[in-house]
Amino acid sequence: MKIGLYSPFLADNIGGGERYLLTVAECLLPQHQVDLIIPANQGYQPKKLKHHFINAFNLNLDKLNIIPGPFGSDFSRQDRQTLTRQYDSFYYMTDGSFFISKAKHNAVHFMIPFNHPPRFFQRLKLKSWHIKTANSHFTKQSLEKNWRLKIDYVHWGAVSPQDFKPLPKKNLILHVGRFFSPKGNKHCKRQDFLVKTFIKMSQQGLKDWRLIFNGPVDKGKDNFQYLTKVKRLAKGYPITFNTQASFKTLQKNYGQAKIYWHATGYGINPIANPQAVEHLGLSTVEAMAAGAVPVVINKGGQPEIVTHAINGLLWQTQSELINHTLEVIQNYGLWSKLSTRAQTRAKGFSKQKFCQMTKKIFNL
Repeated sequence: MKIGLYSPFLADNIGGGERYLLTVAECLLPQHQVDLIIPANQGYQPKKLKHHFINAFNLNLDKLNIIPGPFGSDFSRQDRQTLTRQYDSFYYMTDGSFFISKAKHNAVHFMIPFNHPPRFFQRLKLKSWHIKTANSHFTKQSLEKNWRLKIDYVHWGAVSPQDFKPLPKKNLILHVGRFFSPKGNKHCKRQDFLVKTFIKMSQQGLKDWRLIFNGPVDKGKDNFQYLTKVKRLAKGYPITFNTQASFKTLQKNYGQAKIYWHATGYGINPIANPQAVEHLGLSTVEAMAAGAVPVVINKGGQPEIVTHAINGLLWQTQSELINHTLEVIQNYGLWSKLSTRAQTRAKGFSKQKFCQMTKKIFNL
């Protein structure tokens, strides 16, 4: 089959959504021609992008074709229909907008639980997409409620256990995620809140522990200002920022960390603004695969990954985050039990299962 993949986010970002789409490509590549479409008028260099993706995600993408396509205001709907007509299947990771695809089989994937339903013409375009998938049950439920749209499949992301393995553990708390400004109800990871929490624990007597942030800064002045603010808060405390780290550094951080923190959606009403909470959160699975105990927020897609007191701990308030973290710091038996179960749970997000669902979506 000849398969086209497109995401308006892909060329500018390196995060969970980008890993997800490229893993779809990796699942299909051995038997099919896969073209990853990038906007033609943005000056991207396909070879450079491909090298960047392989280094960032450690995926087998050697046979992937990266080609420019007619997306953006400079091109017409006829241009897009001409492009998509040549494909047996076309897969679109939507940003909430739609176009009419003329491929024989069309699948649209929702990474974000948009709370504002599409307007009339967007809904008409949506009808050309035969299969609709979501990255979590949280996203599925939000869309079905707010958009009155049937989601055919929940397609969790994949984590390869060979990529994230336990190393000799150190007294490290880790958070992995991009730096977004909270302005405009963005999908902020709330690193500022985590810094304040770690400082409070340090002032209450926590010693010989370090907090590590691993993740790039999203483009935009407000996002860099947010990083500067968080760094200013952290000054004078054992807090490290790895904003341009290699994949090997990421693996090392996961492998050495004893505890994993996640706070996306703190202070947000998930019903009123589902876009601003964590839609799934595969970084938590990566940490669990490496034996870190997740102490994560009880919102969005995180409870689909972590079962409280079974393979991690869930919290709602800062006091609960602090108390649960101290529980696993002070009780090695509890930490060891949760760490072992976390590794077992992470196997439920295997690439094999991901690829099986990918083939089902593509009717393969």
